Amino acid sequence: MKDFSEFLTEASNTHAADINEILYGYFLLGGTWRGFQNAAEARKQVEDKKIKIGEEQYTIQQERARVMANETLNWARDNGYNGSVSKVWWTARPGVLSKAVGYAVDSRKNPTDILVQFTDKQFLGLSAKSTKSKGDIGFKNPGAGTIDKLVGTDLSSHYFKTQVEFAKKHGLSLSTAARKKEIRAGDDAIKAAANQERNNMLSELRDILMSRLKSYKQDELRKLILSATMDAEPVMPRYIKVTGHGNGPCTASISDPLKNDKATAVATQDITLEPVGNDSIGVSAGGMRIEKIRFKQESQAMASSLKLSCDPW
Repeated sequence: MKDFSEFLTEASNTHAADINEILYGYFLLGGTWRGFQNAAEARKQVEDKKIKIGEEQYTIQQERARVMANETLNWARDNGYNGSVSKVWWTARPGVLSKAVGYAVDSRKNPTDILVQFTDKQFLGLSAKSTKSKGDIGFKNPGAGTIDKLVGTDLSSHYFKTQVEFAKKHGLSLSTAARKKEIRAGDDAIKAAANQERNNMLSELRDILMSRLKSYKQDELRKLILSATMDAEPVMPRYIKVTGHGNGPCTASISDPLKNDKATAVATQDITLEPVGNDSIGVSAGGMRIEKIRFKQESQAMASSLKLSCDPW
C-alpha cells in the first residue's frame, strides 16, 4: 500500500497531465473550444484540476501544451495531413476513442490521449507526455502482471514471495505499508539488509525474464518488443508520441513509432539480449542499442510496488 504522501504526489501528477492533455487539444484548435467534443466537461476538468495543482504548475502545463500543439501542426503538414484541425477528442473516458473513429480500438495497444480530425477527414492520435526533463522519454512502463500474461512467467509471485520471506526473516510486518514504516524507522543494519535483498531480488527477476525472452524465436521476440515494450506496432488510428519539455522556455519533441530508427531496426534486424547492470536487460538489434528493460521498486526497498521501465538505451 502507498502512504498518504505518495497518493498526493501521484494525484498531483495525474491532475497536471490531464490539464496538459486538454489544453493541448485546445491549442490544436487554434486556442478555442469550438470543435472540442464534450467541451463543457473538459473545461470543468481544467478548472477543477487547476485549483489542485496551483497557478505556477498550471502555467507550465499550459506553455508545454502550446508548444506541443505548434510542433504537432508542423509535423502534420509535413506528413500528409491537409487542412486544419476540425475536431478534438480527449480520450480519457472508456469508449471515447472507438466511438470517435467508428470502429473498435484496443486502448491497451493504442496510447492515444488526444484524437484529432482534420478538415480532410483524416484522424491522428496523439500520445501526450509532459515532463520537466529535456531528455528522452521512456518507451513504456508495462506492469509485471502484464508481462507475466504475455510471456508466461511468474514474476509477480516471485516478487511477493521474496518480500514475505524477508519480512519473516527480520521480524517485520507482512503489511507493505507497516513494513515500510518499520524499515524507515529502523537502524542502519535493517536498511542495508533491505537494500541488499532488493538488489538480489531485482537481479533474479531480470534473469528470469531474460531467460524466458531468449527462448523466443526471432519473429516472436520482434513482435513482443515492438508491441509490449516500445508501443511501435502498427495500430489504427495512427498515432504519434508528443512530449512537452521544460519549465520555461518549453520545447516539444515528436516520435513517430512507424518512422523510428530503433523500431525499424527491431523490425528488420536480429535482436540480441544482454544483462546490463544489476537489474536491466539490454535490447539491441543489428548492433544498435534499442532499450533497457529495467526492474525497480517504487519507493522503499522490500516494501513497495514492483515496476518495469522500458527506456531508450
